[in-house]
Amino acid sequence: MALPLSTVMGLSMVKDAWENYQRYLADQKENTKETKVYNAATKKMEKRSWQSVRVGQIIKVDENEFFPADMVPFHSSDHKGTCYVETKGLDGETNLKLKQVE
Repeated sequence: MALPLSTVMGLSMVKDAWENYQRYLADQKENTKETKVYNAATKKMEKRSWQSVRVGQIIKVDENEFFPADMVPFHSSDHKGTCYVETKGLDGETNLKLKQVE
C-alpha cells in the first residue's frame, strides 16, 4: 500500500519541481526585457531592464506593448484618455478592461 502512494507522491513532486523551474526560466527571460524609464536627472527616457524598475518610477508603455507589472496610467494618447488592459496573467480573464485616465 505504501509503495503506490509514495510513487504517486514522488511523481507529483517531480512534476511540480519541473513546472516551478520552467516558471523560473520564464520569469528570468521576462525580467531581462527592456522598457523605457524616465530619468529625472537627465529629463530623458532611458532603456532599462524590468528587473531594475522600482516603485515610483515613470514608465512609457507604447501601443500593444506587454508589461509584466501593476501600473497606474497617468496619460493616454487616446483623445478620451482611455486605455485597455489585458489581465490574463493576473486573473486568467482574456477580455480587455477599460481604464480611464483622469
